[in-house]
Amino acid sequence: MFNHPVISADGHIDLPWLPPTLFTENAPAALKDKMPKVVDSPEGKMWLAHNGVNLGLAGGMGSAGRPYIPGQIHRADRMAAEGLYEDFKRGILRTATPETRLRDQDRDGVVGEVLYERSRRTRRQTNCGAAHGWGSKEQRSPLPQA
Repeated sequence: MFNHPVISADGHIDLPWLPPTLFTENAPAALKDKMPKVVDSPEGKMWLAHNGVNLGLAGGMGSAGRPYIPGQIHRADRMAAEGLYEDFKRGILRTATPETRLRDQDRDGVVGEVLYERSRRTRRQTNCGAAHGWGSKEQRSPLPQA
């Protein structure tokens, strides 16, 4: 049996889990109307691009923001059992908040991770620039020393 530290090499903070006002609050005034935003819809709160493209449910599964349907995807059921989706409904963005993300990683035995930017699909559809400070130096933490 190996006794190596676990490092996630494929981490994401997908658009559906970003703070709902991230882009609109941080964009320059001239670009605010071009930023993706969260709006109410019959399916629930969803991310909408400035050109009307639906970018998925806020708090939805994966980069597409699909709805969570119990029993369909084992991985999603495990996340639901840990309270991920219920926490989102209470305003706790566990995957996008450094403290809660680190707490989840500690529970799962993960000592570090590589995080990738939001999906190319989202960047292409929204035609917006960087997240204006999201993932700033203060929000990143180094790999713990052994």
